[in-house]
Amino acid sequence: MPKISAATVAEHRAMKERQVISAAVDLLTTEGAAAVTPAAVAARAGLARTSVYQYARSGNELVALAVEETFVQVKAALAVALDAAGSDPAARLEAIIRTVLQGAADGHAPGPAVDVAALGSAQQERLRQLHQELVAPLAAAIEAAGAKDVRLLTAISWGAINGVVPLIEHGMPVEAAVASVVAYVRAGVSTDP
Repeated sequence: MPKISAATVAEHRAMKERQVISAAVDLLTTEGAAAVTPAAVAARAGLARTSVYQYARSGNELVALAVEETFVQVKAALAVALDAAGSDPAARLEAIIRTVLQGAADGHAPGPAVDVAALGSAQQERLRQLHQELVAPLAAAIEAAGAKDVRLLTAISWGAINGVVPLIEHGMPVEAAVASVVAYVRAGVSTDP
């Protein structure tokens, strides 16, 4: 019988899965999607390559797990930030923008190297769902701020957020990026016909 390093087999399995996902996220954010292979993840996690296949059947599945984890991490941070922001729409808008951009600065943005089309349909659908869950608070804050065309302004605002991520990756301070995007989004909301 194999040795386990937890109180139960289920806990052991969960711990190993966390190691695999953590290693995949680390590789994705530091070296890009091409580096997320079963062999590389196994080496980074300190596991046998065959162990990785218990959690993902391919490099694409490992990339999907890593991208999903980045969404989960930003979403958790966003929940905390929104709770702290209270009900003020302006404070909520800033909290959303700050959290997403800080997440990108911290490496929780998969970047353009992730080929979503190479993922399975279930993985693509899960990532779409996670993306919608991340954008929904932005839409709610834009609506609460009084915008009439919430769908359009949400898309434009999300585009602005994503547009400054490469600038942050190339050295723009997060605070400068946040201030610029917040000003842009507020201007859009205030001029919505």
